[in-house]
Amino acid sequence: MMVKSIFRPSNDSARAGSVLLAVLCIMALLSFLVINTALITNIQGETQAARQSLMRAHELAEMGVAVAAHPLIKPGDPLLSRDVSTIERFEASVTTEESRLNLNHLLTQGQAPVLERVFEAWGLPAAEAQGLAAILMDWTDPDDLKRRPDSAEKLDYQHENPAVMPLNRPFSSLDEVEQVPRMAALAEKMPEWRSWFTLRGSGQVDLNTADEKVIAAVTGASLLDARLLVQGRDGLDHRSGTDDDMPVTSFEQALSILGVGGDHATTVQPLLTLQGPTKRVESVGIAGESKCAIVMVVSSKQDGGQQIEEWRESPGGVAR
Repeated sequence: MMVKSIFRPSNDSARAGSVLLAVLCIMALLSFLVINTALITNIQGETQAARQSLMRAHELAEMGVAVAAHPLIKPGDPLLSRDVSTIERFEASVTTEESRLNLNHLLTQGQAPVLERVFEAWGLPAAEAQGLAAILMDWTDPDDLKRRPDSAEKLDYQHENPAVMPLNRPFSSLDEVEQVPRMAALAEKMPEWRSWFTLRGSGQVDLNTADEKVIAAVTGASLLDARLLVQGRDGLDHRSGTDDDMPVTSFEQALSILGVGGDHATTVQPLLTLQGPTKRVESVGIAGESKCAIVMVVSSKQDGGQQIEEWRESPGGVAR
């Protein structure tokens, strides 16, 4: 006679336990899928909301450009800044592209000293400043002859890095400038180097819109004298585009304040203008936490119309 052990579960009990375990596993899996689906849906919703917010910031930036581009709008006009709602606004500004240094214009033998002064003001020793100016000139000129032993031309690049070759033409964008050897080292000393340069405009420097550092670099004046000129130009509030501005009206007046005279004044004056012909518009649209910046450069045509020379958009709200 056989006696069933009281310590061993029956087959029915084992099967019931297995089914229960399977059900629990399925419930856990379903719970995981539900939670994961909810997370993905939430992320997609946040991504869509961020995308819509950025699109709205872009629309607001375009609104600012449209206002600033109007012929009757002048620097400092209150219409350049507008709160559309409690979380939406645009901020625009109008100046001239001649407030910046035209890099292509400086890459000539006669204008190279201006570029060298800029590099020295940024902390490069004189020899390195001259060498970098020569590299930039050799990068853009049509021949393959080096201006200085420490410069570089086609053969030098073929040996060092064949993937990077000189353009042998003027720069068409500041992104191309970054390809030039030694520019990375310069960028470490002056991360904001782009804000000094342009590739548009007449090539002259506008005494009524350029800042003191640019004016000092072009004229060779001291930074103190250039600051005196800018402070007098911008009035008591030291802000450009306000009612108390006192624009520079003559080269003689400006050069006298800058302490530039004699033959040097004769050399410098053709590099300057009292009113740059090229309009520069910067607009930042803000929608909640999203920002978008637009830069537009516009030149005047002979028939009185306007032509867009450059249009750049920067999600994130940083105009360069």
